[in-house]
Amino acid sequence: MLDSTSKNWILKNLPLFSGEVKDAAIKRLQICQKCPKLKPKLNRCEECGCLMPAKVFLKRASCPLKKWGVMELKDGD
Repeated sequence: MLDSTSKNWILKNLPLFSGEVKDAAIKRLQICQKCPKLKPKLNRCEECGCLMPAKVFLKRASCPLKKWGVMELKDGD
């Protein structure tokens, strides 16, 4: 479950991303939400220390536990 700060960040910045990036970010976040390394109240990964609702939107970001990698986008971004 996302906290209100994370939800607000996503809603504010969502228009900046393509549909393909949004879909990939949602899939990434769903993976993170099932991971025992995620601190749910903070939405922060214990492994990398990142705020996951933001990191999942970064095209070249990857999970340090190799649960997801860089985005392979059709449009070449």
